[in-house]
Formats: sequence, structure tokens, C-alpha cells
Amino acid sequence: MMKHFYTTLLIFLLGLSCQQFQAAEPATFEIPDMEKIEEAVRDSRSPYYYPDLLKEYLGNDTTMNLAEFRHLYLGYACQEDYNPYRMVEVPKHIEEMYLQTVHTESECDSIIKYARQILADIPLDLRQINFLVYGLRQKGENREADVWEYRLKGLIQAILSTGDGKAPETAWYVIYPTDEYNIVNRQGFTATEFIFVEPYFDYIAIENNPLKIEGFYFNVKKLLKEYNRKFYDR
Repeated sequence: MMKHFYTTLLIFLLGLSCQQFQAAEPATFEIPDMEKIEEAVRDSRSPYYYPDLLKEYLGNDTTMNLAEFRHLYLGYACQEDYNPYRMVEVPKHIEEMYLQTVHTESECDSIIKYARQILADIPLDLRQINFLVYGLRQKGENREADVWEYRLKGLIQAILSTGDGKAPETAWYVIYPTDEYNIVNRQGFTATEFIFVEPYFDYIAIENNPLKIEGFYFNVKKLLKEYNRKFYDR
């Protein structure tokens, strides 16, 4: 069943047209201790207590550091409303807009409206943040676009800080399968194939490129654990 899901997901994701975004990569990476992160985001006395982190993230403050973004992103997998395989059905007319390279003002309004709707429910949706930034920029609403771009870069840096993606031992940690493709896209590559590598790694193969990179590894241990706990271990 899971294999069928991944096949369906790959077909869906390969058809996405996601705007590339830029963010400075961390100079070094640190493999996260998920148990410690979970303890921190659940402890009301911790500086990483999740309700406080989320409030800070959704505010207009742009002073969150990398450690806070790491706990925000990875800690979201510890929240009860977290569902890693939740598929958001994008209306056909919105999906068609994503494939365009030029948009009218009214089309930008639609992109912005839909992105806000999804982000109100899934605040760390990288794809929708990216589209929201694009729509706001096109409308000249640069102040708000700057805030969302700051959030987007922080989340991307949080992922990139967990590894280098070159091997299972240094795989990037993600909490959504769709984030894997956003990261590949950010590197300027195009995904060609998805492979699940036991016991808990996703491997995204990419098309031929001058750097001779064949693909990237993603650690989905927490993702699988939480999904099984919430939807199968009952």
C-alpha cells in the first residue's frame, strides 16, 4: 500500500511546476537528535516550546535563528494534527496557473488567496509559501513578501542543516515527502525517479547534470513513525 502511495506521489510531483527559490546553505550540518527535539518542543519551560515557536514564526518578527527554525520544522512532526501524507487537492484552474510563466493581476490574486487558505491550515507548506511570495511580489506587496521569504529561507536552511543528502548516513531530514522535491528543485535539478531505500530513506534520482550528481537521500524515519502511530498502530 505504501509503495503504491509513493508511486502515485511521484507521478503527481513530477508534474508540478514550482518556482525556484534561493537561500544560503548552512556552512556545516548537524544530524538532528529527534528525541531531544521532541522533548524540547513539548516542554513549556523550553525556549523551543512549540506553541511559542509557531507564534513567533507567524508574527512579523524576523529574528528567528537556525536552531529555532530546526525545532519549528522538525518539531512539527510531533504535533497531533501532523499528517505527513496529507494530499492537498489543488483546484484545476489554480494548478493551470502554476504552469504559466506570466500572470495577470487577477490571477495573482487567486494564487495569493489559495496560498493563504492552505497556509492557514498547513503553515509550513514550502510550495505554497513559494507561490505566496511570488504572487505578493507581482502585486508589489514587497513588505509582506519579504516576511514570507524570510520564513521560507529559514525552513529551507533548517532542512539543509540536517545533512548533505549525499548518503543515507547524511540524508536530509524532511517531514513531508513533497519537501524532498522542493529541496531538489532548489538545487537547480529535476527529479526523474523515486526509490524507497530500507529502512527509512527516500532517494530522489535527478536528470543528468554537469556536476555528475546522481541523486539525493532523505531521512523519513520520523515521518513513517508518526504516520504509523497515528493511522495504523490502533
